[in-house]
Amino acid sequence: MKRFLLLNSLLLFFCIAAWAQTKTITGTVTDNKANPIPGTSVLIKGSTRGTSADVDGKFKIAVPTTGDVVLVFKFLGYKPQEITVGAQTQLNVKLLEDAATQLNEVVVNIGYTSVAREKLAGAVSSITQKDLKDYPVSTVAEALAGKLAGVSVKTTEGAPGADIQVVVRGGTSLTQDNSPLYIVDGVPLDNALSILSPNEIQTIDVLKDLASTAIYGARGANGVVLITTKSGKKGRTVVAVDAFAGDRQISTELKVMKPYDFVNYQYELSHLHFNGGPITDTVALNGFTRTYGTYQDLEIYKSFPGVDWQDKIFGRNAKSSNQNISINGGSDVATYNFSMNNTNENGIMLNSGLKRTLASLRFDTRIGTKLRFGANVRYSRQIVDGVGTSSTGNLKYVIRYQPYQGVVSFEEYDPNAIFDNTINLSNPLTAALSDVKKAYSNNLITSGQVTFNPIPKLTIRSIVGYNVADNKSNQFSGVSNVSVSSANSSSQYASQPFISLSTGNNVAINNSNTIDYNTSIGKNHTLDVILGQEINQNNGNTYNQSIKYFPAAVTAEQAFANVQQANPPSGAIQPTPTTDVSGDRLFSFFGRMMYSYKSKYNLNLLARRDGSSKFADAHKWGTFPSAQFAWRMTEESFMKAFKHDWLNNLKLRASYGTAGNNRVSGDRIYQTIFTTSATAAGYAATDASQTSGLYSANLANPNLKWETTISKDLGLDFDMLGSRLTLSLDAYINRTNDLLLQTNVPQETGYLTQYQNIGATQNKGLELQLNAAIISSKNFQWNASFNISTNKNTILALQGGVDGYLVSSGWGQNGEDFKVQVGQPVGQYYGYVADGFYTVDDFDRTKSDIVKGSFVLKPGRTNSSVILNQAVAPGVLKLKKTTATADSVIRTSDRTVLGNVQAKFYGGFGNQFAYKGFDMSVFVNFSYGNKTYNANSVAYGGVYQANGNNLLDKYVNRFRRFDNAGNLITDWDQLAAQNTNATINAPNRGQPILTSDAIEDASFLRITNVSFGYSLPAKLLQRTNFITRLRVYATVNNLYTFTKYTGYDPEASTRRSNPLTPGVDYNAYPRNRYFVAGINLTF
Repeated sequence: MKRFLLLNSLLLFFCIAAWAQTKTITGTVTDNKANPIPGTSVLIKGSTRGTSADVDGKFKIAVPTTGDVVLVFKFLGYKPQEITVGAQTQLNVKLLEDAATQLNEVVVNIGYTSVAREKLAGAVSSITQKDLKDYPVSTVAEALAGKLAGVSVKTTEGAPGADIQVVVRGGTSLTQDNSPLYIVDGVPLDNALSILSPNEIQTIDVLKDLASTAIYGARGANGVVLITTKSGKKGRTVVAVDAFAGDRQISTELKVMKPYDFVNYQYELSHLHFNGGPITDTVALNGFTRTYGTYQDLEIYKSFPGVDWQDKIFGRNAKSSNQNISINGGSDVATYNFSMNNTNENGIMLNSGLKRTLASLRFDTRIGTKLRFGANVRYSRQIVDGVGTSSTGNLKYVIRYQPYQGVVSFEEYDPNAIFDNTINLSNPLTAALSDVKKAYSNNLITSGQVTFNPIPKLTIRSIVGYNVADNKSNQFSGVSNVSVSSANSSSQYASQPFISLSTGNNVAINNSNTIDYNTSIGKNHTLDVILGQEINQNNGNTYNQSIKYFPAAVTAEQAFANVQQANPPSGAIQPTPTTDVSGDRLFSFFGRMMYSYKSKYNLNLLARRDGSSKFADAHKWGTFPSAQFAWRMTEESFMKAFKHDWLNNLKLRASYGTAGNNRVSGDRIYQTIFTTSATAAGYAATDASQTSGLYSANLANPNLKWETTISKDLGLDFDMLGSRLTLSLDAYINRTNDLLLQTNVPQETGYLTQYQNIGATQNKGLELQLNAAIISSKNFQWNASFNISTNKNTILALQGGVDGYLVSSGWGQNGEDFKVQVGQPVGQYYGYVADGFYTVDDFDRTKSDIVKGSFVLKPGRTNSSVILNQAVAPGVLKLKKTTATADSVIRTSDRTVLGNVQAKFYGGFGNQFAYKGFDMSVFVNFSYGNKTYNANSVAYGGVYQANGNNLLDKYVNRFRRFDNAGNLITDWDQLAAQNTNATINAPNRGQPILTSDAIEDASFLRITNVSFGYSLPAKLLQRTNFITRLRVYATVNNLYTFTKYTGYDPEASTRRSNPLTPGVDYNAYPRNRYFVAGINLTF
């Protein structure tokens, strides 16, 4: 017993002695950019003793004081580093990236599971949080433009909350939805890019080839955007605050006539009839004199102070601010990430803006070693103010209203003066402030996930999502002119305000269940098999009501608070409210097998079978199979023989897949659906006796099925120079069959058209994505990225075997202005070829009477009068004859294709620089070869049925029929001499038509973002004992756009509700330039 006690005492003594002979080593582990690497393993070489770096990259470890102690630092994706401690007590370790392991460690989300990039067999474009961090914007979509090859992101106009169109590889459908499917943390979420805060995003992976999207079956034909939000990290609680604020300013203006040029044209307008002859009507002439004075008085307008109405309405420095706070942390058992974002954005237009609050919580926990649970809760509340411009007359008033403020205003309406009676304009300020619209949206997005690993190789996962969206819109249209209502100047209640009320609710439920078995067979083979089942359910309802006939002096607040003030006049009734209930269901089974041999040969086979409630029983099920193959050629012995040290990886990819599109308009289009209306189908709300009645808009077709797309993709991936240079190249062909199109049916059916599966389209293109770490030294880093894509869209077949048909964009032009044609792309502009203007040489002087304004064309000269709806005369727009007829009269048959909206190529180029604590980034995006339909140039280049309208300033150099003394020129030679330097026709007097002059080259190079930042040194921040990162920055978004386009913005598109009429710029809300200053703080 004594020996035992003595032995223990000696053992305890030596342990204490050994413990006393240790010292503590502290330090920080960072990468070559001085960013901390949390979780780095720190081990004493030759022992099992060690620790790991915390969230700030800091570590502390006790080591023996004797012997050559070596610490080993390891972290995935970085080269291990061994450091001899010696006499040191403080170590600052910098780990270098390891190209040999990075490719295998980069994980890509491919739907229901992830895969290492080295084994990726599909076409997937990805960005991470670091690609978004330099873009202080309120939504993710704004930061994506030009960053992903094959993904087109367009901001259609500049209004707060405006639509941002995302199209993958050109879209597949002619008439249905071409938006990609968004999946957020495993749950479908419509309009996800507008609901999520950029600070929430961890990664975005876009599945582009249908062999990848086929796992989502009937919803994946237009691409799938997989969004992974930030999760919690093990370690202490980290609080990060990001805040920025700035001013938005209009980026460009349309040039309009100044006061003198304006009244000078009004003189011509009031003295010259649209048939070419002089006006002798005393009332009309007196109306001009009373408004502007005599011709001799017009000189005073040269000194009149002009009013820039665009500056008055859109010229304010619109304040904007954004604050985001995130709290992140966790333990070995549970992690959490909470984020809250607040945006307050004033629009550059008066009475417009956006307020949004986003809050999200992600919680993940482990119960034992086999069970994991995760929950996501996200809430979004948004209010958008302003009626905008594209659906109202606000831009019209801004451009056309008199360019000065004088003693006489157009609002002083005289019913006896013909000239004044046809002005039909509102004061821009009054119109902008009298119309009110508030659009409210509330979204609650929840999901839960359970993952069970009964054995190491088997994963069972279930995800449930429950999303609720509530939308409400209140719009008030006031009377801003004594003769017109700014929202509807042609209606019978034009002199009385009205309101429009609408509400909508949608509930979406999703549940997916998967079993994933991943195993290795020997040393060379791996197999991953996943089987799954999924249900999707959507239920929606809407309510709409218009209330007319409010008192003229009522305000928006009064109208919303007391709708009883609205009293219909005798013989009129209020429109009947309308409601709608909709819903759809999708039940699916799917499976995927991924096989890999030595990571050299990778084969993926997958299939999905969907049943959709949108189609009849006989056609509701569809199966979508696909296959992918990837070959890492650098692993072959014949490639290794070349000793290509500069080439780390070369991979060839090929895929073939199918996917469907059940995202069609209506939830039961195969059935006869009745709806009610007070005005359609012969019902009339104006006879005071007829109430709303039932009618059916579509002839049922029980044989309808979803549109199906077949995709072929071939790709090459290069990884070079130690992963400092990576390149991906893809070529694809997508063909969509069974397009849902309206086709003519015999009128005996009681209908004119019916939906049928009868069309086909094709998209084929090339994509290139390049990323480079050009310089990577201790103090200076330069990273660059470049992508370019081209897509050619072709219509292969249309309904009933027709070669083509015409479509109207409906902005106010006369006749159809788009042509849908087999063998050609979607978005063909269709109109007349402009051929300058008529000169005196076009007329037969012997048969014409220049005094009376009666002009006769010479034989062979084209006659545009029928189309222009005005008599031909010198200075009138001339159109070109494109068909061979017996005469020279221009008819509708002379219309031709004037161009199309499709770009020849598009892409983006970005650079990120860092020097010590300073950073800078520059990003540009570009598009070449696309055309935009500048409908503003047509609308604001004519005076159809109205006087007193201002024009674009290019008409200052118009052809003139009056001399400098205000006299109508009646001598041919004098008229020719007067217009020697004229560059443009006199403004059109007939209804607007599309001519080739309005189809403009919309190619552009946009400096999307320039950002400068400075991060305080880590050593300085350590003195605070609580701040771990502090960065200040200044940014300009949409700095400048190089383009020949003469409108507000080359990407404007305001007739986007119809996929067949893209690229029309009519009354688009102007884009803005955004100056920002911000701060990033981490505690």
